[in-house]
Amino acid sequence: MALSRALVCAIALLTGACAASNVRTSPVVATYRAVDLMPDFWEFWSAAEKLPADEQAKLFEKTLVVKHPEVYKASVLGLDEAKPFGETLARRFERWLPMMTPHVPTMRVLSKRIAIDLPRYESTFRKAFPDFAYDGEVYFLNSLGAFDGGTRTVKGRTALLFGVDMIAYVYGETDPQAFFHHELFHIHHSRIFPNEGATPLWEKLWQEGLAEHVAKTLNPAADGVLLFGLPADMPERARRILPELARELSESLDDTSKETYARYFLGSTAQGERPPRSGYYVGYLVARHVAGDRPLREVAVMKGPKLRAAIANALEEIVLTPP
Repeated sequence: MALSRALVCAIALLTGACAASNVRTSPVVATYRAVDLMPDFWEFWSAAEKLPADEQAKLFEKTLVVKHPEVYKASVLGLDEAKPFGETLARRFERWLPMMTPHVPTMRVLSKRIAIDLPRYESTFRKAFPDFAYDGEVYFLNSLGAFDGGTRTVKGRTALLFGVDMIAYVYGETDPQAFFHHELFHIHHSRIFPNEGATPLWEKLWQEGLAEHVAKTLNPAADGVLLFGLPADMPERARRILPELARELSESLDDTSKETYARYFLGSTAQGERPPRSGYYVGYLVARHVAGDRPLREVAVMKGPKLRAAIANALEEIVLTPP
């Protein structure tokens, strides 16, 4: 059943445990709010589809931005906050339109099912992390190419956002359960790593690598784009220069600069031999090495100097004996 217009639905999943003594414990209730903005996008699209691109951009700002300013703003969309929002939005829309128009039919299919599938994704995730508890908001929207999924600050709180446009672009109509498990883990893991202030590279490497390890463990058949996203050849290209990548990362573990983070985790094409987003692949190998056979719940709470040392050791192992 498709979600109704401007849906804000409360979804509650219950988990409980019974001790060996058969003493009943109270169920743990984790409630989040799913906010589906796609019906508003489709209303916009029906009016804008045949218009010139510049008029479409103006209509987008007059409708979706005006209705939902909490998410359609520079800090959420990754636009330059120092420049006028209308100007940067128009440029982003101009790039988004030719890239995404061929994928609009897939967006329509996904927007009818993806929010409904979220409880299923959460249920399988909760089998590994029964203490998962998130009481924030989960948004489904057209991100204008900004993200397939991620956390952003919305209305002063951390929210989980899913860009239906980029999910369609990256994964097509394939079930993106592994991707959703990756993002759900970030929300769960934020209790250990809240990402406050300057974050050293080793923490980012661990957060993203462990999210990939969790997704792979819960979805053993997932690989390639379904696990690592785009570019599709990133894992293969990273494998070719793996010792070099591991050495670079080991020398920058305490670096907190945005430039260093971008070099390994963002999709810039100015990378030379280094494939874009290679940190996800190396991070996955590091997390797999550090985790070993330990349960995911145990690995998820690792932190501090001992974890940093384990990451450094894993990178050294990759340099010496690449997997």
